[in-house]
Amino acid sequence: MRRSRFDRSWTVSIWFVAVAVAVAIPAAAQEDERPRGSLATPRTEQDLGRRVAAQAAAQLGLVEDPDVVAYVEAIGKRLARHAPGYRYGYEFRIVDQGAPNAFALPGGFVFISRGLMVLSNSETELANVIGHEIAHAALRHSAAKQGVGGVGFVRALQQPFLAAYGRDLETSADRVGQGLAAVAGYDPVGMGVFLGGLDQLERFRRGRSRIPGFLDTHPTSASRSNEAHARAGLIAWEPVPEISPGRAGYYEKVDGLIVGDPAAQGVFDGPRFLHADLAFTIRFPDGWRTQNSPRAVGALSPRRDAWVSLETAGRGDPLDVVDEWIQQQGDQIRDLHLEPLRLLGRDAVRVVGRAQGLAFRATFVSFRGAVYRITGASSNMSKNEAFLHQVTRSFRPMTRELLARVTERKVRIVEANAGETFPTLVERTGTVWAPAEAAVYNGRKLDHVLEAGEPVKIAIEVPYTPQAAASR
Repeated sequence: MRRSRFDRSWTVSIWFVAVAVAVAIPAAAQEDERPRGSLATPRTEQDLGRRVAAQAAAQLGLVEDPDVVAYVEAIGKRLARHAPGYRYGYEFRIVDQGAPNAFALPGGFVFISRGLMVLSNSETELANVIGHEIAHAALRHSAAKQGVGGVGFVRALQQPFLAAYGRDLETSADRVGQGLAAVAGYDPVGMGVFLGGLDQLERFRRGRSRIPGFLDTHPTSASRSNEAHARAGLIAWEPVPEISPGRAGYYEKVDGLIVGDPAAQGVFDGPRFLHADLAFTIRFPDGWRTQNSPRAVGALSPRRDAWVSLETAGRGDPLDVVDEWIQQQGDQIRDLHLEPLRLLGRDAVRVVGRAQGLAFRATFVSFRGAVYRITGASSNMSKNEAFLHQVTRSFRPMTRELLARVTERKVRIVEANAGETFPTLVERTGTVWAPAEAAVYNGRKLDHVLEAGEPVKIAIEVPYTPQAAASR
């Protein structure tokens, strides 16, 4: 949940969206974001992509470090000038997502995740991935899929790794992307190297890589890596100096990137959510599935029959915010009535009603200059009302003791000692990564013997300092 985000266009409450996504892709996304078959043109796709790109930025958040952003844009522009087809005004953004991911939206909007940059080990690897996504846009694969603007976006939010198209489209994007990398002066083998690293990460986290089947429409990273390596050997290319040369140059760019979830959006300590910047905490029921995004934080019951969330609703008098919210909902809600109550030692307002077959309770309370809405919805309110009530009552100011428990992980670059291995380096540096994980993130085998002065990525856990603006 991001600090100071008051989006008046957010007319449907987050609990409704969350429940809908848990069941199926929202109908509105399918209707509004789907290219109309053969009638879709590059211009209409660009308009569509711009709208969905704004949603992606709002849902996932963007990395705003100017040096890192400029670096990715420079790589993207170097590749895009060679892109085939319609001359889109390509845009390149970094989503603030810890998992390695990348996706292209219609019209030339290319996103890579912060986690993908952390996993990559060279500018060449990153360039090949960006080239792959440019290829999806240039070849208009979104139109070929009949609606990837909506479906692909939802998939990008849900899947931890590269958001895949079907086998044929992925293969063609790999091929064209490697070609773009080659003509831009990057070694096309970088695609195979990156996919190999992605496969190793999957193996580490899942115990094995995915097993390919005859009807598997999403090629495994291992098979794509092998194909990309073979294809690279057939592509002629002339090297052009990298923007940030070599492994050491690339590591300078990723030094300091957050690993995993950013504390600025709040963190979970078990079922308790801690937001240091906004100075509040709230506790969700044990066993409920929690989720945090730049817009809201919430939890889904084990039986999926109840959902509760907290989000910023506006500023000023809670009654005025309630009136505006009710007007925004229109005829979506019925059996509506308001209940006054006390929360955090101050007056609050609870709105009770029904929407889409669910009973809901939305509590509006003012805290540190903002009005928050805590919304609980259930298809079985008699069973879940006590849980939802407990969540609402748990909302309170952050304490110093809780603040001390807020940490985040960051990439740091260290120099290896001569003859050091990853087990000994992990012990010496105190990285939170296990030896095998550290090896994967550095693109090495576990038994790799490091050279003196060799740069190595590690992840360290550091206390989080709230942003000064949030404490005023």
